[in-house]
Amino acid sequence: MGVEYHSCDKCSEARYEEYVGRCTSCYASLCTHCVVNDDIDSIYASQYGVIFDGSEKQRKEYDIKDEHIEKGWYVIGEKIDDSSIAPQYCPYCQCTAIDESRFVKFLVAHIGKPKEELEAMYLEEKRLQNG
Repeated sequence: MGVEYHSCDKCSEARYEEYVGRCTSCYASLCTHCVVNDDIDSIYASQYGVIFDGSEKQRKEYDIKDEHIEKGWYVIGEKIDDSSIAPQYCPYCQCTAIDESRFVKFLVAHIGKPKEELEAMYLEEKRLQNG
């Protein structure tokens, strides 16, 4: 029986799997130390899962049918996904942190130079630094 470690995309720490979850919106891996709007205050990622609100969006995303609700399999206000972290706890989705790789793509798109030209400039600068 092995132990699985997962890396948090925000702090880069490797933690036991029960302390890291993936955001359902941006798919970032987050440990419970890095969540925002923390009204739960738990070390376990499963506590930050998605709560069923009965919306059509959730019903479609999770393939929830009327009969599932009638049978009590899904109840409004209860967790429907405890294997991930809801977007309201994600620092990237809540715009309190910047995902470096997405930020680089944003910069390249807004600088006005082709990505290949920027890559060549970067590599040339690295060559000069390395002598």
